[in-house]
This record gives sequence, structure tokens and C-alpha cells, in this order.
Amino acid sequence: MRIGKIEHYNIRTEKLADTVRFYTEVLGFRNGPRPGNPPAHTGAWLFNEEGTPVVHVTAFSRDDPERMKWVNEYLGHRDLDSLHGSGSIDHVAFSGQGYDEMVARCRALDVPARERLVKALNLRQIFVTDPNGISIELNYYGD
Repeated sequence: MRIGKIEHYNIRTEKLADTVRFYTEVLGFRNGPRPGNPPAHTGAWLFNEEGTPVVHVTAFSRDDPERMKWVNEYLGHRDLDSLHGSGSIDHVAFSGQGYDEMVARCRALDVPARERLVKALNLRQIFVTDPNGISIELNYYGD
């Protein structure tokens, strides 16, 4: 079992346009396609010059209950007042190998883990939370 490099981080924001503008104009990332082609107003994937998606942005609006429901179901509930500064970072993701071994390890250590399959990417994911409340996404491509 091995955990590899950090893949991306996710920002949950009410300021989608400003966030995309910062990462594309200031840092030089490219706003690119997202799996499943969700509507543009729901977020963005920002890619580095090698074509790797390094920042995922999830947009929400306090005035859109359906969108809030989807965001909370997809990423988990967050106190909206905490989404400022580092509180805006939703999770940190790592690539991994040995999906079944990691699931077994989480069970053996009594660590709650949420599993998800992203068929479009041939990707299995495990989400765990560290002792500081930081959400960790582990990605297993074709594993």
C-alpha cells in the first residue's frame, strides 16, 4: 500500500468568477473541462501547464437551496461562516495504490471512510478526516 503525490485541492466558494480569475490570471492556470460536463456556474477545474488539474473550485450560493443541498451531499456539510481563509479549502487529495488494503486499514483502525466511484474516470475514491477536521481524498485510478 502506498500513498503518492498530492493531486489537487478543492475550494468551496461563493466567489466563483473572482476565484477563477485569480488562478488563471495571477497564477497562469487554465480553466478546463470537468467530468460529466456540469453547468459552468457550479465550479471549475484549473489545470497547470502540464495539463494536470490542480485546483478544483466548487461554487455555492446561500440563495440557492437546491445547489446548497447538492454541495452538502457531494462534499459534506460545512458551516458557511467557516469558509474563509484556509477554511475555504474543502479537501486535499492524494493518488494512491492498493484501494482494498486502504479500506481494510480504515476498518481495522476504526477510521470512518466514505467511498465513491467516479465511473467516467475509472476512479475509486476514499474520503477520511484527519484529527484536525481536514478532509482527505484518496484516489485510486483503475485500482
